[in-house]
Parts: sequence; C-alpha cells; structure tokens
Amino acid sequence: MSGPRPVRAARGTELTCLGWPQEAALRMLMNNLDPEVAERPDDLVVYGGSGRAARSWEAFDALV
Repeated sequence: MSGPRPVRAARGTELTCLGWPQEAALRMLMNNLDPEVAERPDDLVVYGGSGRAARSWEAFDALV
C-alpha cells in the first residue's frame, strides 16, 4: 500500500513484532503519524519545520 493514509499505532499488549523493543520503535513511529498528533500526516511531517518520519510513503512502507 503506497500513498497517504491514516496511520495509528497498535494499542494493548498484543505484539506485531518479534519483541517489545521492536514493537516500541514501531509504535513510536506510527504514533507520530497519527492524525491527532502529526502536523501534516499526509506529507509525513510530524512536527514543526521540515522533519519527517520517512522520506516518502514508499520508504515508510519499507520500514514498516
């Protein structure tokens, strides 16, 4: 799946990764793109300025 879309981190105790360290990193990345948190989530901008969670949606998909 490529292109802008709503991203929300998993909640609860069910793992989607190998372990909690990996799960924590994934959830932090995804939470930064949550429409309730991110400045411009469709552009992957998570806070003021030009900081991005990933270079592109394709790069985000490769990370996740």
